[in-house]
Amino acid sequence: MKILDRYIIRNLLLTFIFITISLQLLSIVIDISQRMHRLENNQGSIKKALIFYYPFWSIWLANTFSPISVFLSVIFFTSKLEKNSEIMAILSSGISFNRLTIPYLISAFMIGIVALVINYYFLPMANKKKNQFHYQYLLSPKYKKKYEKNQTISTQISKNEYIFIRNFSKKENIGKEFVYQKFYGKKLIYILKSENIFWYKKNRIYVLSDYRETTIKKNHDFFIKGDYKIKKFSFTPEELLPEEYIAETMNISELKKFINIEKRNRNVNIHLNEYYQRTSLPFSTFIFTILGLSLSSKRKKSEIGYNLIIGVILAVFYIFFMEVTKIYSTKDYIPSYLSVWLPNVIFGIITLFFYWNN
Repeated sequence: MKILDRYIIRNLLLTFIFITISLQLLSIVIDISQRMHRLENNQGSIKKALIFYYPFWSIWLANTFSPISVFLSVIFFTSKLEKNSEIMAILSSGISFNRLTIPYLISAFMIGIVALVINYYFLPMANKKKNQFHYQYLLSPKYKKKYEKNQTISTQISKNEYIFIRNFSKKENIGKEFVYQKFYGKKLIYILKSENIFWYKKNRIYVLSDYRETTIKKNHDFFIKGDYKIKKFSFTPEELLPEEYIAETMNISELKKFINIEKRNRNVNIHLNEYYQRTSLPFSTFIFTILGLSLSSKRKKSEIGYNLIIGVILAVFYIFFMEVTKIYSTKDYIPSYLSVWLPNVIFGIITLFFYWNN
């Protein structure tokens, strides 16, 4: 690797780290000022938030807006080279623009690989910590009540089995008016009802109180009732009543298994969006690196400010466009893989246009 390559890679990575940290600190200050009142209402504190929430929230934020961070890093660093006439000197020495692109691509590859590993394995752990704090201290009273109590469960757990719970408290792991039904083909063969159901997490069992069992035979039915019954099911309350953002707390292997299970019962596009985005966001690093280089290395210095404005608008629009397509995917209007990768395809074409016309 030549001296010029090392110089570009080192300074570009340092610029990226500086911009990423700066954006996180600024975002934390703004977010605290907006959430302070809700923290106090939920018996939280800024100290707790700074220790147990914002370090993990920052990882999530850095990942979500990584395309903008990469783009700004390339813009700032390359604009500095252009301002000092270093780009012109490099090209005048016989080095082609394509050759100049190589260290930028190497930097993008290094950032992208790190982002991919974080997305697959470390970001889910950070999201789990972030969400735990959010549900405890940052929910509004309306959504906190909805999250902790009065959640109805009505789902199919296998081809022939169904579960119904009228009210389930995620905070206390207690449900009311539980019904379990088992079918043989289209014929109902077994019913288990109870006034209350309690999930004993330590032993991974359910305790049913005031229960009634009905086994339906061809000739007659068999009835059993009692005060309590211990029952083992293959599911947990989290699987029966998954949180909206549960997918972001799973590593890539867990997420794939979870999606395969959930496909039987419901629309899983919201989880598929998370699955595909784990790869698409790191890949966008290459797109915005080349886009930033193309816009900030123009030889006409009078065009630099104009091109920077165009680039920033494109970067923000990329995030907005991805969120919009994900909404359409969640509504099942378009496939998840298309909703997540379409912004990369469109912005990849735009990037190639600017690169070829450099």
